[in-house]
Amino acid sequence: MADLSITRADVRGRALAADLSHTDPREALKVARAIPHPWYRCQALSSVAEAWGTHTQKREVLEEALAVAGEQSEINRIVTVSAWPLRVMVGFAPDDVAVHLRRLVTLAEQEPHSLRRADGLSALAFAVRQESSLLALVGPSLVGALLSGRGWRIDRLIRDAVELLSESMPDVVEQLIEHHGEGREKRAFLKSLGRVSRGADVV
Repeated sequence: MADLSITRADVRGRALAADLSHTDPREALKVARAIPHPWYRCQALSSVAEAWGTHTQKREVLEEALAVAGEQSEINRIVTVSAWPLRVMVGFAPDDVAVHLRRLVTLAEQEPHSLRRADGLSALAFAVRQESSLLALVGPSLVGALLSGRGWRIDRLIRDAVELLSESMPDVVEQLIEHHGEGREKRAFLKSLGRVSRGADVV
């Protein structure tokens, strides 16, 4: 389907559902389901599931949120917003997360734009960062997307990825650092890692 335009009602609905989820979760669920834009509806449903419900109820609402994410037409947006329900689900249903993660990584790899692909995969990786087995399902594709792109946005994602993957995929850290564009941001990044950049002593 063609993506809808974002309205103030979408934004307000997401905020209201999040607020109500702590005091009147069933009303929050009604509000969330009434949000027209799938991006905001997915986020709102995820907020409700995070605050309320048995495991069965949470799973049902989060599966609904993931289905809603798929109503969008752009791969990047589907993958990125799916990180919201997966982040909640990872705490109690990691096997379910793994199934969705494999599907979403496969979908992300169909995104031809390297930055959009990396952005979506980065969102997934951060959503599952607490489970190394799940992070391993995303890491290789994320690294591949980062190494195929250039620019300050890719550099920012590289800095995030180095932090995220340093323990689980230490072998790729050097590749990512090397690929990062030169300049002030890289020098500051290397300093934060306790390293000295080449040419740092040049005045």
